Formats: sequence, C-alpha cells, structure tokens
Amino acid sequence: MKTALVIGNGQIGSEIAAQLIASGTDVRIATRSGSGPSSTPTHLKADASDRAQLAEAAAGVDAIFACAHAPYDSRKWEQVLPRLDTAILDTAADLGIPVVFPESVYAFAGLDAPIIETSPFAPVEEKGRIRQRLIEAREAHAATSASVVAGDLLGRTAEKWSSVVRMCITEPISAGRRSMVPARTDVPHGITVIADHAAAMIQAAEDLKSVTAGTHQLRIAPASNPTLAEIADFTADLLGKKHKRPVSVPRWTTRAVGAFERSFYELNQLAPIWYEPCVIASSDLAQTVGTTDWREGVRQMLGGIKVANDL
Repeated sequence: MKTALVIGNGQIGSEIAAQLIASGTDVRIATRSGSGPSSTPTHLKADASDRAQLAEAAAGVDAIFACAHAPYDSRKWEQVLPRLDTAILDTAADLGIPVVFPESVYAFAGLDAPIIETSPFAPVEEKGRIRQRLIEAREAHAATSASVVAGDLLGRTAEKWSSVVRMCITEPISAGRRSMVPARTDVPHGITVIADHAAAMIQAAEDLKSVTAGTHQLRIAPASNPTLAEIADFTADLLGKKHKRPVSVPRWTTRAVGAFERSFYELNQLAPIWYEPCVIASSDLAQTVGTTDWREGVRQMLGGIKVANDL
C-alpha cells in the first residue's frame, strides 16, 4: 500500500506505523492530541468518533488501522467503543477502503479448546460480550474489514499499564522482586509479540484487497503458549537474577481488591483466561508473517536493561 491512516499511537499503533514507514508507505497518525513519533511525516489531530474529522484524515489513503481504544473499564467501553467503531466503519465504507482492527481473546474466554478463526464466541463477562458485539457489528457492516486476534502482548512498545507480563513479571524481576501474577503460572497462556501483531494486521489489510466488498474476516495473529512461570524463569536468566517462583495470586484476592479498584474488578471477571489454559492455535497469518519466539519479545520489552548474557 502507498498510504495508510493509523488511528491511535499506543503500543500497537506505533508499531504498525513504524513497520509501514520502513516499507516505504506514507503514514498518517491520527490522535486526539495530534502527537506521534518524530519519524512519522504526518501527525493529525482528529477525534476518530467524529466522522467529519475522520473522513478528512482518511481522504486518499489505501487502508485504515483502527488502534484507538478506551480505559480498561467495561462501562467506558460500552459508552465509547461502539460509537467509535461505527464512525470508523462508516468512513471506510464511504471511502471504499479496508479497515483492520486489533482484537483480544476476550470474546472467546470461555472456550475449553484452542482459539482458531472459526471458534464460536464464548464470553464470560461484560468486556467479552462487548468485544463480541463489536465483531458482530463489523461482520454486518458494509465496510470491508478484518479483526486480528492476539494474545497478551509483549515487545518493545509494550506499555506497563496494558501488558500484564510486563507489569507483573518483567518489571518486578528487573527490580529484584518476586513476580506476583493474578493467574495460575503453570498453565499455557497465549502470548503475541507486538511486532507480529502489527505485521499480521498489515498483511490482513493486504489480503482484504482481494475479497468481496463488505467482507469481514476474523484472523488470528501469530502466538505461542508458554506458561507464565517459563516467562519468569527466562526473565531471571536474562537478567542474571536468582530464580524465584512467581506467586500465583488467588482469585479471591483480586475479587476483594476489585470492590475498591476497578481495574482489579475487570481483571477478576476474566479469570478463565488467567486461571485456566488459554491457548491460541497457529494460523495462516502466522505461516505468512512468521512467529517471533516469545523470548525475543521479553528481550525487546526489557529494552535498555543490561542483561547478564546473550541467551
């Protein structure tokens, strides 16, 4: 593609923009503040829920990557995300261009089998039900679109507030503390390196060029399924720290804290993906763009921290 609009400049949007720029694509980044990386030629100040502003930002582009989101609160999601999605889908349909959305496993949290592109919806709480409604609305819309499902994210752009692995494992171990995770640490857990999620979304946009207008595709980003204990052990090895068995915080603890702190309430509601196996199967996108080993994602996330050796 020659030109693309990336809505949002967080951990996923910034990586998509970087990869597109590296491939020679003219990238516009639209945020409410108008900020973006210095390497991006065009930063636009636009509210993506405002169709007039969005249409102006998207004029002449070949694809839209919709990476804006809302605070981690199902009440906010209900207020913000359907309206945001509708504005983006309407704009893409009006302009005749594809739009690609990042997606989580929340709508499939209750499955007792690996998540694949034809998996039935199985939400277990309100965030998952909101994600299901968003995907269903994309399927019913006249816009050509794709939703690319990823596991919990690691990588160089991972943000502490939105990456549980960084917040609960790599950051504490880096500081010499024991990791404490609101999850079982001995069951497989779907992990996606952010660079792979971005590459998969870019490939999904390319693939949409050959589908019938109005098609929606649910795609699965590259993923692996280590245990959280394996991630903790590798982090300790990389940093030359003593292995300390991560503490698995029991669900009743997050339930109790959730009575006072909304983020813990929301996390507790998603217990099936944390206290039971949450496995993401390989996919055609993984075959096309490749799968980065989760260990490399940990290396990227540690970033400027001096590691003990080059494993």
